[in-house]
Amino acid sequence: MTRDAWEDAVVRLLDDVYAFASTGPRTSAGWQSDALAVMNREPDDPRGWVTLDWDKEREERTAGRPCYPFVRLSQEELMSRLYPVTAGTATRLLVEMTHEWGPAGTEEQTRAAVSDAGTVLDRYGNESSYYCNVSEARDNPSPDLTEGITGWNPLTDFIGDFGFVVVSPEEVGFFWSFDAR
Repeated sequence: MTRDAWEDAVVRLLDDVYAFASTGPRTSAGWQSDALAVMNREPDDPRGWVTLDWDKEREERTAGRPCYPFVRLSQEELMSRLYPVTAGTATRLLVEMTHEWGPAGTEEQTRAAVSDAGTVLDRYGNESSYYCNVSEARDNPSPDLTEGITGWNPLTDFIGDFGFVVVSPEEVGFFWSFDAR
């Protein structure tokens, strides 16, 4: 895994959609606290790699709500909105983000997006766990998302948002997509 390959994949997937993609270090506080720290933009990427943050300079965020567009959540509130999912589901969620909540585009576009999603997730290694807010994952860690995202537990005040947290032994990645209509 190289910085250039990872950054190119993240940008191809998420640069044209309203999304947030950031990684922070794992600490002794636990991955939930680490994920909340990433939501609040507290840590820098531990490798110095790219972060995608459309709201970095937004007034709502700079005026006292560092987690914007996310709502303030406790660890318990965060965990009540997330479900464990497989790496395959996380891959599919990245593809859905690319295609504005799915379903995905042409077969060729989908193959390219799946390849880029694999590159993004390779950064975190094989010992990672994944958690998403998609309702279909409540009872199934590998839900059928071929029809797109149809339900979620919101982490924002927007009309919709979905994403996932990837937790590796060293890092916590946060990938989120927003529908702010």
